[in-house]
Amino acid sequence: MSNDGTLPPDIVIDILSRLSVKSLCRFKSVSPSWNSLISDPYFAKAHLNRAKTQNPKNLDQKIIIISTHHNLYSVDFADVNPTIKTLADFSSVRIRVLSSCDGLLLVSLVDNSNFLWNPSTREYKVLATCPSALGPVRGVFHDVYGVGYDSSTDDYKVLKIVYNETETDSPTERGITIGAIYSLKTNAWRKIHDTIDYVPLWTTSCGVFFSGCLHFLCWKRTGSFVIVAFNLSDEIFREVLLPASFCEVEILDYRVAVVGGCLCLANLGMSYVIETTGGGWMMKEYGVRESWTKFPIDVPKRYVVELLCLLREDEYLLKTREKIHDRSYGDKLVVYNFKNETLSDMVVHGSPTGFTFGSTYVESLVSAYHRGEIGRQ
Repeated sequence: MSNDGTLPPDIVIDILSRLSVKSLCRFKSVSPSWNSLISDPYFAKAHLNRAKTQNPKNLDQKIIIISTHHNLYSVDFADVNPTIKTLADFSSVRIRVLSSCDGLLLVSLVDNSNFLWNPSTREYKVLATCPSALGPVRGVFHDVYGVGYDSSTDDYKVLKIVYNETETDSPTERGITIGAIYSLKTNAWRKIHDTIDYVPLWTTSCGVFFSGCLHFLCWKRTGSFVIVAFNLSDEIFREVLLPASFCEVEILDYRVAVVGGCLCLANLGMSYVIETTGGGWMMKEYGVRESWTKFPIDVPKRYVVELLCLLREDEYLLKTREKIHDRSYGDKLVVYNFKNETLSDMVVHGSPTGFTFGSTYVESLVSAYHRGEIGRQ
């Protein structure tokens, strides 16, 4: 401590980096020097890295849910009594949360405009429009997105993959797949590769960021299915093989996810039967096919819609759809303890009756460039 009673800067930084994002946003008003420190990108990175080190399995993550009225909510399950928090009101505008990375959400509006948004700091950046030359201009096409961090250039990137359908019965000739990459630093898109030999499955709406790569469940033009990992540093597509005993007939019931710090194949369980078994596969050692481990989730008399995240070491958070009346269903959040094989409702105060899962995210100070409120436009 100095003679004037103030702490050395390195100790101040160490103390502040241990605090929550909510507290740090308030503490910006303490003094100009604190505002400058907390707003510094290097401090944001140090704060995020400390959080990742202390919690490698992301057990403190929050989830985004989207109500049928197009409102965005978050739920913090670290609270004793979880309560819905309103993040944004888009009124009647249809929105999708496409992907997330380091506290940044990639959000799409109905007009196909996209923006990166940090719901913790309320900062956002509207992405530049992807030129039509990078994708098809006519015909039926599907696109998928993903956002991730490129450690080699200290840049956040968005990958867009566009699959253009053509009228042919030959799987090897059906359509073309084109990719483009967006850089947050340059605010510009550029084309990658002339064509891509993979077609993202229609159930895949977003890429999942893990271990420096964006992952998509894809159909390979040779006729097989794989998880494709796009490395954001060298911008090369690589394959992550499915479990050796995986039943490809059920491929459309699965999606790629990250649960408990591991890459997973999560069973959506959307078979619409009275009794269904969910679960999936977890890759205990990334990139090692033999490390795929199957885990069941037996949930009777409910419709298992999605496996969301790992709440604790032995508990998964699920979204289920339960029959309320003869012809209506209500969405609920439930906790499945896979050690005891028990299921219990997650009481979330203020939860809407109908909602879709948006994404999981962690709170961070990572900047999306522009400060402001995302809401009624």
